[in-house]
Amino acid sequence: MIKNKLPIVSLILYILAGLFFLFAIWAAVFSFQYISGMVSMGQVVVQDALFEIISFHMTNFGQYVVFAALLFAAGWIVYLVTDLEVVFADDEEEVLSDMSVEEILDEVEEE
Repeated sequence: MIKNKLPIVSLILYILAGLFFLFAIWAAVFSFQYISGMVSMGQVVVQDALFEIISFHMTNFGQYVVFAALLFAAGWIVYLVTDLEVVFADDEEEVLSDMSVEEILDEVEEE
């Protein structure tokens, strides 16, 4: 099993996504309790105010679910991009960081 180190940027994005998702759950519980209380008191009829109820839910917690998904996706993309390797046209993998500038120029001139 190959162990890849998790980039710090991905970790930060994952933590932010988790926080946004937890806040979305908390806001959803509050939002559903609020609408439920209004329906039980007879202040709102669900069939007549369905658009307003959905709009209320989306403004209270829907956007945080979307933010959490986007932050998680950004963290995943950063994780995938950091693991890319440079592969040359002749399928030889080389580590250029270990070579000096002169060695790199000599290799290019030889080709």
